[in-house]
Amino acid sequence: MSQTVDENSKEGPNQWAELMVQLFDRLTGKEAEISYDFQNLQIDLPKAVGPKGQELGSAKWTINGRLVITAETHTKNLK
Repeated sequence: MSQTVDENSKEGPNQWAELMVQLFDRLTGKEAEISYDFQNLQIDLPKAVGPKGQELGSAKWTINGRLVITAETHTKNLK
């Protein structure tokens, strides 16, 4: 028996990025903020290779603490 995957249900990096853009658009100018509390969040960035095969390295981060994201509006003084 074969299983089929609904292509619309896959969540990729582009979908998450678009979701974040929409979220910040809605928050901007409303004095809103988003808080995240992390306990031992591990982010493992795999080894990357740049142009001409240049090795860019890898990283492993552990986050313990709070991240606060605030969306603000700024006006420009045009003279």
